[in-house]
Amino acid sequence: MDEFVGLADRVLVMHQGRYSGELARQAVTVDRMMTLAFGGQA
Repeated sequence: MDEFVGLADRVLVMHQGRYSGELARQAVTVDRMMTLAFGGQA
């Protein structure tokens, strides 16, 4: 997952088929992505 983070300018995350958040490159961490993916707030 770290390789993916290094390639992206921003990451859009989905939870249960719906958009749950967007993270800019500076804000992207695996923890934040997983929090959004499981329905939490980043």
